[in-house]
Amino acid sequence: MVNHSEKNKTPRDTRRDSSVDDTNKNSRSPVSMNRYAAAGDKSLEISSRLTLQEPFSLESNLVKRLVHREINAKEAFTIRDGSGDYFRASLKELNKGKGLAVPYERMERSPEPTVEITLACAVLGRQRMLFVMQKATELGVTHIVPLLTDHSVPTEDLDHEKASSWPVQILRAARQCRRGSLPQVHPPTSLDTFLISSTFTSADVCVVLDAHSVPTPPTTESVRRIVLLVGPEGGFSDAERSKLATKTHPWVLGGRILRAETAVIVGLTAVQITWGDFTRATF
Repeated sequence: MVNHSEKNKTPRDTRRDSSVDDTNKNSRSPVSMNRYAAAGDKSLEISSRLTLQEPFSLESNLVKRLVHREINAKEAFTIRDGSGDYFRASLKELNKGKGLAVPYERMERSPEPTVEITLACAVLGRQRMLFVMQKATELGVTHIVPLLTDHSVPTEDLDHEKASSWPVQILRAARQCRRGSLPQVHPPTSLDTFLISSTFTSADVCVVLDAHSVPTPPTTESVRRIVLLVGPEGGFSDAERSKLATKTHPWVLGGRILRAETAVIVGLTAVQITWGDFTRATF
């Protein structure tokens, strides 16, 4: 679990408390914050049925999306055909807004998540958000919201944390795990702003990893949209935990203290086991 004791603030926390007040640390305008964001994309689809080894044409819309995903000739991508089956296809040609591809493998299972998961994670230092972006994509997250919290990386350090590279990590991870869709990366935002956003308020259940609260089991029925909140190392502040207390269900991940990036992986796995893809896992 993440250590939520304010007595264990990192040097970054101490430095920020003494040099940056709350009115200035998140002063970057919403427009400039968008440079760290990336639009999501649904699965690539074609209306016709695909047959292995039979070439098919790509219309301009699919071509644009492949270019955005940095798929080059001779590289592979995932696509769903008119029957709902998923295929791996090799891009053979890409020229003047049209393309040609060949399906070479029918996938045994859908690579797409069965529930809509939003990961709201405090911005972690030492460029660990690059890792978070990768693993959240592989674990089927639909939305990623970087949170600016009392103990997170401050706004002025986002460039140092290579925040502009977050979308690149999404693309690479999606290709590696054969996922057909891309999660949306939201602009970094404060916890207060996130808690009144439609992404949060429209969720069926919201859970927060909190080692110092009494865990409350959320419902396991009719859940489609889930929000998972993960704090920074040092945890959410007492003030932030008070705001979350009436809006979320606390989860405790055992008695060991986990690094924040480890807690992201374990928390998302718990979400998938409880409501998502892993509920049908076979062992």
